[in-house]
This record gives sequence, C-alpha cells and structure tokens, in this order.
Amino acid sequence: MSIAVCFAPDVYAEASGAQAAELQALRERVKALEERIGPDAGAAPAADRDPIVGNLAFSGDARYRAESIDVGPVDNDRQRVRARFGVQAEITDSLLTGFRLSTGEGDPRSAHLTFSGGYSRRSLGVDLAYLQWSIAPELRVVAGKVAYPNWQPAQSVFIGGDFNPEGWSSAYRSDSGWFANAHHFWLQTRADAADSRQSGLQLGFASAEDAPARLTVAAAYTDFTHVAGQKPFLDGVNPYGNSLNAAGELLNDFDVAELASELTMQRYPGSLTVFVHLARNVAASDDDLAYTAGVTVNASRLKHWRIGYHYTRIEKDALFGQLMDGDFGGGSTDSRGHAFRLSYRPAGRWSSSLSYLHNQVNISSMAPQPFDLIQLDIDFTY
Repeated sequence: MSIAVCFAPDVYAEASGAQAAELQALRERVKALEERIGPDAGAAPAADRDPIVGNLAFSGDARYRAESIDVGPVDNDRQRVRARFGVQAEITDSLLTGFRLSTGEGDPRSAHLTFSGGYSRRSLGVDLAYLQWSIAPELRVVAGKVAYPNWQPAQSVFIGGDFNPEGWSSAYRSDSGWFANAHHFWLQTRADAADSRQSGLQLGFASAEDAPARLTVAAAYTDFTHVAGQKPFLDGVNPYGNSLNAAGELLNDFDVAELASELTMQRYPGSLTVFVHLARNVAASDDDLAYTAGVTVNASRLKHWRIGYHYTRIEKDALFGQLMDGDFGGGSTDSRGHAFRLSYRPAGRWSSSLSYLHNQVNISSMAPQPFDLIQLDIDFTY
C-alpha cells in the first residue's frame, strides 16, 4: 500500500509561513506512515495513491472476468465479477487496524461471482479484519482475518491469491534483505475434539530492488494438524484432489516443506524473470511432490506488456488442495500442465491479462482428463 497527499503548487506558494510549516509537518507524518506500513503489511493490495481522510486510508478494486472452460466433453462459458473495498486506520504510532469487504460465494480461494441465479442478490462478506502491531520498524504482528503471509513467486499456483486465513502472523524484514514469516491459523475449532490448525515458518532473502539482478529465495515448512480423518473442510465432500478413505475423510495430514526462488534481471532490451517453486508433503507416503517453474518477459520497447509461461505438476497429496489456486487444474491437486499469460499494465489504474491453461487432471489415474481454460481479466483499482 502506498499513501500520498497532494497539494497544488500555487496554493502552497501562497500559504503563510505557519501554513507552510503545517503542510510540511503533514507531509512528514504521511511519509513516516508509509515507511512503517511498508509493502508487506497485512492489509490488502491497494492502488498507488490511496485517499486519506483523517487517519483513514481507503482502497478498492474491481475485476471483470470472461472465461471458457473445457473439461473433456463438457464446455463451460461464464462471466464473472469481483469487487473489494477496504479501509485501514491508524490507531497509534504502532497500531493499525484494517477491514475489507469482498464479493464471494463461500470459497476462500476465490472472491468471484458467476453471472447466474436469475439476477438474485449476491453475497458480500468480510475478506479482511485485522489488528497490526509494529513492534519495531523491522517486525510486525497481525491478528484476525489476515492476508496469507508467506512469499511465493508471482506465477506460483500453490496458494490461491484470494486466500485470507484466520489467526495470527508475524513478519520480519531486515535492511540487509533477510526476512522471516511465521503464522498460526485455525481451520476448524471444535468444542468436543481437537482443533484443526495450520502453523508455519518461512525464512528467506531478497536482494535490493534496484539491483540489475534481483534474487529472492525462501524455504518454508507448514504443519497441518488434525486434518487426517476429517471430512473436507469447505463442503464436507470435495477434497480438491486429495486422497479420501472409504468413509470420505481425508487420508493424510499435510506437513509441507517448500523451497522457492525468483530471479529478475533488468537489462536491455528488457527484463526477464525466472522462478522455481518446489514442495513435498512429508506426511504422505505417495503422490507427495509438487513443482512449478516458469518465465516472464518484458521488452523495453513494449514496456507495458508482459508475457509469462509456467509448467506445473502437483501430485495428489503434495499440497492441501482446499487452499491452492482455483484456476490451475480446476483448483485441484492431481494435475499437471502448461499456463500462458499475456498482460497489459499501463501506468494508470487499470490493467488486463489473457491466460490460457492447457492442463490434465486426475493424473494419478489410468486415464487423465484434459482441462483447458481461456480467461480474460480486466482489473481496476481506486
């Protein structure tokens, strides 16, 4: 999130000495707030310039999506929309609180609404609700319904982009580039049995953003407890690719070790980004590996355009399927394939992208099914 206050030059020039001093003090206060919040705060991503009213900063975005999905002989063409609106408030010099509303239909991995239902009223719910404490300039703790804290390469599909868990997380960022993220989330709270939880730690390093070659590497370990033997959490039926026992319960727990890296080279005639993301579920005895690797190219002469590609393979029990990206392989593990994306990002408050996913699902079976998706997104921020 970036925060800015603008003053017309002629007004500033005509201000009295006292007024000029007051305006300058306000500018310094906003700058200090920007430095404390930073780009990795637990709040939602915002536009480059969020409006400020008193100690409140507002942000929002909207997306129109058109997509066509082919799964074997079944074709599904649909139109979708996503809209979000949030506010962040400064309570003290070290405390912030944030709240965001979003469209959605219950799936924690996606806030999109599909055009259907006879024009009925649609769902709107709490997307973020958190309190953030800046213990030091390098260390923050966030509690509530928060943004997922772990860094992953931009094209990775291991965690859905709209996934906002519930619990607490902490983030450490040093001036030298080292960072660490920790979290403890509640999947399901039970009065008569042990809770299902998710705990994790990530350690990493990111080189300077203005370096000709920017490298980010991170290792993470996530432990899901009291998941095996439970019905799937979202609807009690769909495991999103994971193995079930004869009673329809999840067969495995998930203790997922990850290693991720991303290298961006800013050199003529443009920029090149390559990434690799690996994961293994050490709690599963089989079908426990996932990997993805890809590249993004941005030519200097076409600076607003980006072309991306990645290949991904996610075995049946490598990841907790109910949290992964909702598009690749239909949002399920037990999938593999290619993904292509063309993006246009001008300097204004809008962008667009065209994606094509050529995947296979049910790859652990003797007869994998083809899955193809064409998706056009138009995004606006305000």
